[in-house]
Amino acid sequence: MFEGRFRLSLGVFFLLTSVLSRPAASAQVTVSGRELLVNGQPFTVRGVDYSPYPVGSTANGNSPNCVGPYFWWADNPIFTADFPLIKAMGANTIRAYGILNDTSTATILQVRAVLDAANANGLYVIMNYYPSHFIDPSIPANQAMWQNGFLAAINAYKDKPAVLIWEFGNEQNLDNGQYIGWYPFVNTVAGLAKSADPDHPVMTVEGECPTCSPAIPFTIGVQPLHNADDADMTNLDIWGVNVYRGPTFQGLFQTLASTTSKPILVTEFGKDAWHDAINAEDQAMQASHLNSQWGEITGNLSASGAGSQDLIGGVVFEWTDEWWKDTNNDCQTHGTQVLFTIPADTVDPNYQNEWFGLAAISPVNAVTNPDGTQRLLRSGYATMQTFWNPAAQQGTGAAATNFFSGTVHNYPNPFQLGAGSTKFVVLAEEAGPVDIRLYDAGGQFVTSLSGSVTPPAQLEIIWDGHNSQGALVSPGLYIAKIHGHSASHDETQYRRVVGVK
Repeated sequence: MFEGRFRLSLGVFFLLTSVLSRPAASAQVTVSGRELLVNGQPFTVRGVDYSPYPVGSTANGNSPNCVGPYFWWADNPIFTADFPLIKAMGANTIRAYGILNDTSTATILQVRAVLDAANANGLYVIMNYYPSHFIDPSIPANQAMWQNGFLAAINAYKDKPAVLIWEFGNEQNLDNGQYIGWYPFVNTVAGLAKSADPDHPVMTVEGECPTCSPAIPFTIGVQPLHNADDADMTNLDIWGVNVYRGPTFQGLFQTLASTTSKPILVTEFGKDAWHDAINAEDQAMQASHLNSQWGEITGNLSASGAGSQDLIGGVVFEWTDEWWKDTNNDCQTHGTQVLFTIPADTVDPNYQNEWFGLAAISPVNAVTNPDGTQRLLRSGYATMQTFWNPAAQQGTGAAATNFFSGTVHNYPNPFQLGAGSTKFVVLAEEAGPVDIRLYDAGGQFVTSLSGSVTPPAQLEIIWDGHNSQGALVSPGLYIAKIHGHSASHDETQYRRVVGVK
């Protein structure tokens, strides 16, 4: 189990210059039968839903304990630090909610920078346009607003090599899909999108609500009420499905394969990390669900001709916890309010909306919480890495891992540049050298520090904020790569370090 410690192999963390792992400069993404092809080659989506709200932030407006609305694509240090970790897990795709909704000049520049950063880390992006669930889609003015916004965004980003799929709508069938005209409208929009950009497929995403009254199932293939069958959805390339049914999908893929000939992407799957039975976080339980779920997805992939052969991959929900989602409107508290209950999940039927992250997050407070500026990677991260990038877990050579006695901390963090310094505190079970290499948010080398720990004493290494040329660095985010080794142990950890004025 990771227990909040970064144990990634040397050379994996910084893949910014790895040409082989990057999306092609002029990628053409197409659909053939049930397969997704990138430049003519079968492509399986190994994705993560990416919506990294910091503690204290919200998708809504400001309130006493919440600052918002927050848009992560405007927060460059966040995604610049996250993308290498996502890539090191072995993911090749992120899915971004609502990233197409605002086409102001400032936002377009920010999102294009996101796509450049994703491309540099070998990640594709599923680009979502999020129509409101609470506006009648049968009104022509609303249709025109959504259609024009979607097409404007496509034209703003279609040249970017990181773009994988255009996605119109997320779980609209739970609300808007109850209107007869929703699916014909989606089909029309998909046709216009493909005319604007013939090099990327178009998808819409379905949800299900088995506990609703009445229950709402997936609408894919339903005729004549919804016109969501293949004969009517001629312009739509891919169906996305968000599925929460417990450790298994209960035969869903076989059912869907009989209703549509289009490829299907599992756009959300996963499990929260809060276990009601023990009233505590349970990383092992979350990881066990993910292990079972991805194994079933793998058994139904079109690229491998397995099982139902209707899947083009899956996207884990989600990268980080989101502390703003409980209805108590307290973004400073990690709430355990139940979002929905799945009786078929006999392990833990209650699903808590604020605990789905592969990475836990903490409040940024350098005094009371020195871990606040790092992601605490859960066991679920290690589980997905075992599937997607097993080489990253094999260490740096023949030596075993676990050189350090625990997570290497640095205090204070953030620290004041020019007037202060930050201290890395190292504890280890045996003697050995410790090297710290610091990089800026763009992956450029800044400076190196070193020392040698002699147990049982601790080693303290100071960084005063200067680079290898002796110049004071600029305020911002830096990544510390901490490597310690002995004759029998070898371990690397990573810390996010923030320098302020």
